[in-house]
Amino acid sequence: MAKTFYSYLAFIEDSSNADIHALKNNLEDFYAKSENEKPTITFENNQIDILFNNDYSLYVFFSEEEHINDEAREFAAEYKLDWNENTTNKEKLKASKKRFEIWGDDDFDMDYFNDSLFVIEQIEKFNNVIIFHIE
Repeated sequence: MAKTFYSYLAFIEDSSNADIHALKNNLEDFYAKSENEKPTITFENNQIDILFNNDYSLYVFFSEEEHINDEAREFAAEYKLDWNENTTNKEKLKASKKRFEIWGDDDFDMDYFNDSLFVIEQIEKFNNVIIFHIE
């Protein structure tokens, strides 16, 4: 994943309730209740696009390709802490075979930084998800 802004990988354990359709619904509910800008949220081809002011987008892609488990094993070998500086359960991470890939368009002024965190907060509501910030 070679995205530059707000890049995260959220590895999903088999026992997780994480689901791309539920995530889309959760994001819609969050923004409906929020006083923040109401983006347009669409879903197509396993990807959620969150469009703000017809100008800026955040993306969440659901992947369960074969290489995901290989990369989960690499992360387990390389990282001791997740994005929130919590110790990762390496054995659970090594077993992960699917993930959410999160990124945004270029945002040099960081106008949408908080929105990227709102997306991560919604993902964190699912159980058994291990999130990494990718730089």
